[in-house]
Amino acid sequence: MVDTDRIARDAPSPPPRRRGRGGKSVEVWAWVVGVCLATGTASYFMFVEPPPPRRIVIAGGGREGAYFAFANEYARELSKDGLAVEVRETAGSLENLRLLRDDDSGVSVAIVQSGTAGPDDADELRALGSLYREPLWVFHRADREVATLRGLAGMRIGIGAEGSGTRPVARRMLAANGLADAGGSAKDSPTRFVAREAGAAAEALRHGELDAAFFVAAFEAEYVQDLLNDPRTKLLDFKQQEAYRRRFRFLAPVTLPRGIVDLGEDLPPRDVALLAPAAMLVVRGDFHPALQSALLAAAYRIHGGGDVLNEPREFPSERYCDIPVSEDARRFHRSGRPWLQRILPFWLASLADRAKLMLIPVVMLMMPLFRAAPPLIRWRTRRKIYRWYGALRDVDQKLAAGPSGPELDRATARLRSIEHKVVWVDVPLSYMEEFYQLRMHLAMMMRRLDEFRGDGGRGESEAAES
Repeated sequence: MVDTDRIARDAPSPPPRRRGRGGKSVEVWAWVVGVCLATGTASYFMFVEPPPPRRIVIAGGGREGAYFAFANEYARELSKDGLAVEVRETAGSLENLRLLRDDDSGVSVAIVQSGTAGPDDADELRALGSLYREPLWVFHRADREVATLRGLAGMRIGIGAEGSGTRPVARRMLAANGLADAGGSAKDSPTRFVAREAGAAAEALRHGELDAAFFVAAFEAEYVQDLLNDPRTKLLDFKQQEAYRRRFRFLAPVTLPRGIVDLGEDLPPRDVALLAPAAMLVVRGDFHPALQSALLAAAYRIHGGGDVLNEPREFPSERYCDIPVSEDARRFHRSGRPWLQRILPFWLASLADRAKLMLIPVVMLMMPLFRAAPPLIRWRTRRKIYRWYGALRDVDQKLAAGPSGPELDRATARLRSIEHKVVWVDVPLSYMEEFYQLRMHLAMMMRRLDEFRGDGGRGESEAAES
């Protein structure tokens, strides 16, 4: 009668599904790299500063003013770096500073006139640099002889609208000439200070409603050009220019060249000495360093070409700022845009710049892991071979004890199953010596089983009894 159970037990099992050679090695290296990446990622979010925001709000000025126009140019330039920029219309520099100090305003960048900041602003805000000179124009009626600001005593003087940058500069200069007290009010009753928006003040001056007016505006401003070409008004020549510059460090000396307004009419008929505050790019103290670089790069593109009163590449500059310049901005002015931002898109450069802080910790972590990987791979490969020796040892010990017939059958079937599985063990060629040693030891143990079955186990039993 055929022993079907024994045939089924002794029949070779189907070959196991083979894995690609080196699959285990890939797993080990994948674990090593995975641990490094996980640790580096966790450390990155724990210790590295957050990424820069994708949206910023810039406070400009009045819709018709230069600040608002330049703020929109910044918005266009920064959009190339993937930033969404909102330009907010304001009354001028004083409101811009107030919005920067207000945590709930959402404003993080503003164009501000130098000479308008207070002591608290220097503590809370940082300048990225001056952008261009913005001349202080003091026009008076042509029928009045005025040689210095002191000569404006007893007149109706336009000093700028509330919130504008013209107002604090005008009051400081009038106070230095004895025309205003510490609070900015007129000292003598005949002198009157009138708060009017620039365009309205220029119109009032031309029609005799004001005797003089202060303006801080670009040379190209329409109302400035109108006053320069109007015979009813005259521009004050600051003959004490150097004294003002030394006393008010935020002011820069500027000369309006003869004929620059109209060469044919020779306007002005002589060089005119002027003083100029600077337009500054100001940010909150917690403004992201990467965005500072992006803003300054845009500033160099917008203002680097110069204009009638500013030489090419003279601005942006660290000079003429009465708010401390940030350290990141100082590095930019000295060395230019960071190297990563020159070769990579802004967001990728920002990510890489922040990630470099983790380079040393990650390298220190990876070194022992990479050193441990080759011994671990060797151990896993050799384990595929040496794990079968436990079964061989178990069969050898049973032979020494003199097994019965059924035990011999079970040992034989076990070794045949092991032999079949070992055939499909996938190991690198460098481990073939250990692999064939295992095959040789399996064959040797099978021969011992056959020999033991052939002599009925008598030799082993007698040897054991003796």
